[in-house]
Amino acid sequence: MKSEVLGVWLVVIGAMSAQAQYIPSLTPQELSKPWTISADVRGFYDDNYLTLPGTYPSTSGRGVSHPAAGWCEDFTGLGSINHTAEDTSIGGSYIFDARHYEKYDLFDYTHQAGAHFDHEFSTHFKLSASDSFVDAQEPTIIDPGVISDPFVVPGNNLRNTGRIDFTGTITKDFELRLGYANTFYSYQQTARSVIGYGFDTGNPDAGGATYLARPSNSALLDRMEQVATLDLRWKANTQTSGVLGYQFGHTDYTAPEYIVFPNPPYNTPPGGPAAEEGLLSNIRNQDSHCAYLGVDENFATNLAASLTAGAQYVDYYIFHDSRVSPYADASIAYQYLPDDSARVGVKHVHNATDVVGEPGTLPVLDEQTTAVFASESHTFSHKFDITFTGQYQHSEFVGGGPGFDGKSQDFFVAQVSFAYHFTSWLLAETGYNYSRLKSDLAGSTCATLDFWACARPGNPRAEASSLALKSNLVMLPK
Repeated sequence: MKSEVLGVWLVVIGAMSAQAQYIPSLTPQELSKPWTISADVRGFYDDNYLTLPGTYPSTSGRGVSHPAAGWCEDFTGLGSINHTAEDTSIGGSYIFDARHYEKYDLFDYTHQAGAHFDHEFSTHFKLSASDSFVDAQEPTIIDPGVISDPFVVPGNNLRNTGRIDFTGTITKDFELRLGYANTFYSYQQTARSVIGYGFDTGNPDAGGATYLARPSNSALLDRMEQVATLDLRWKANTQTSGVLGYQFGHTDYTAPEYIVFPNPPYNTPPGGPAAEEGLLSNIRNQDSHCAYLGVDENFATNLAASLTAGAQYVDYYIFHDSRVSPYADASIAYQYLPDDSARVGVKHVHNATDVVGEPGTLPVLDEQTTAVFASESHTFSHKFDITFTGQYQHSEFVGGGPGFDGKSQDFFVAQVSFAYHFTSWLLAETGYNYSRLKSDLAGSTCATLDFWACARPGNPRAEASSLALKSNLVMLPK
């Protein structure tokens, strides 16, 4: 059975997985200013902002339709600063977003902060460092690449990514790059807030509910991902470079909580002791080794492409399992006019997932995902421009028993926006957002009437579309 959900949004988010942070529709000249301040005020209607199923079971056994619909207001403020010297570039940015859902009188707050440092010691040695921090609920902000959890997740959910890269020239034809990246995820929801929800599988008026256990967001997604990279690059000519590389990755799940409860249904009342046996979140820990070959090609000053392909070996060392799969990362960028550009890319990797597996049996260890993304920005005149971003990803689950292993899901998200610049500091923007999630997974369960919590064991998948009407007030230095 396939599980699908349909929802309609008006003005949802300004951040897509193809662009990690929301930035208003400013021109390259405006963005090149040493500092930028902007404000964005929006109003919208959303009939399913948590992308829950249209009807799902409640604690009373009665279905609830569209539990999170209503009018919403949104305010976004952005500030950034950049400084460039002869051999050094440094900069930072901060984005604050406040969203109010009138029906429930709820507020969501999102914080995004970023910093970068680039230094050229000489023509042969370069250092680049950056950090990106977010406190958010939106999946496309928390996961700026391949999306591990496509649902809106309430709470202070944190992600921090730090990177450092050192590039050194060995000879006039060979270059060596050393890199390290560290990404840390921490979700607010823990086991204390989900274990013990009552769900009466029989007569809703009979009482005596059976307590179902389900993993928390922390159990499923709290982790630290580390990747070390070693690249040897060969400059065949001024347009073409070859790449021979190796990456070592280590993923450590950090929440000391169960993701598989061995004796369902979980009959311990709220606050009672956990089962004597079970699988903790670190059962998903893994080491990965990836070897690849690649080529970078500059077809022209405004057209460049990159292709990397190889194999990835993943060792689930606690679960005593391993997999070998292909690895690919390719993109092409085209600057067809001074202010107009387009980019298309594809990536195939292993990534984390919010899917658990069959209750009481084997866990889903991760998923293999092929993600295709595209973005385009076009200026019709000095006053009017259009931008588009989109991503489609196809994922297959690894592990989880016969009902999950090898099953797939498809996720698509897109945004198009139109901006009109009245002056150099004032613009109006309108846009359309659409997302769709479809899965082969069977069944879905909600363990509580609380619309925040849709139970993970069945993992209902969702669809949504959105229409945006926005106005931006932008202040720029002269």
